[in-house]
Order: sequence, then structure tokens, then C-alpha cells
Amino acid sequence: MKLFNSLRVSLLQIYKCMKAKFKYYPENQLLAEAFYGLIKLDDLHKINQQQAKQINLESVRKTFSDIRNANLVLSLNEINSYTKELKKLMQKMNFQWAIVTDQPQTTALSLLIKNDPFFDNRIRVYSTITAAFVFLGIESPPNSILHSDYFIVE
Repeated sequence: MKLFNSLRVSLLQIYKCMKAKFKYYPENQLLAEAFYGLIKLDDLHKINQQQAKQINLESVRKTFSDIRNANLVLSLNEINSYTKELKKLMQKMNFQWAIVTDQPQTTALSLLIKNDPFFDNRIRVYSTITAAFVFLGIESPPNSILHSDYFIVE
């Protein structure tokens, strides 16, 4: 029992520090990511850098972002700056991006990115995972999506 409690505390500490986790599914050309807690612009940069180290981003054609457990703290200037960075990174990529959120603030911030003409037909914002995967054209999402073998960004 003591070992179980120790393991439980260790896992809770990991999740407290974790900003994001992600996994690439090559068979679907899918990058699945989930964000947690307070997320600032520097955190988004750090997450993008970690993804670039672990994944060949040019092979990603579909991105699933679950931001339901995140509190994005970005000013309008930071959103505009981040949108410009994303456009530069993705300018030569053919991709679809589904964002799942259930909070007014994260929905609004997601829509600010989506409303940029570059992203207009590429990004959709949803309140359910099922709808997001329909948009991405993935009929049966991986059973273990974001539950095992993922990279953690703190």
C-alpha cells in the first residue's frame, strides 16, 4: 500500500507540472496533443520545439488538439504573433487541424486563429472529440489516443 501511495503521489506531481502531452500516429499522419493548466506564449513555443525534436512535422497532415483542460493566457498581440509564427511554420504544409474545447475563453482564442484567412478551411473548433475526428476523416480513432506512449512537455 505504501508503494502504491508513493507511486500515486509521483504521478500527481507529474500531472501538476505537465503543460502538454503529444503523440504522432504515422498510419493516420495524425499529431494528437492535449494541453493542461496555465498555458502562456512561452509554453506554446516550448511545446512546439519539443514536437519538432520528436516528430518530422512535415509528415503531419492532421492535428487533434484537446485544450479542454487548459487555461490559455494570451493577449491579443500574443495571439496575433503566434498566428504569424504558425503560418510561417505551416505555409508549405497541407493539413487539417481540429481543436476541442469547452470553455468560452479557449473557444474565443481558437476562433481568433481560425479566422485568419490562411487557416480558414484548415481549422475547425469543436466541443466533442467525435466531431473533431469526423472532420479529420479518422473513422476509428486510436483506442489509446493520448493514454500511453506519449511525450510530456513540462
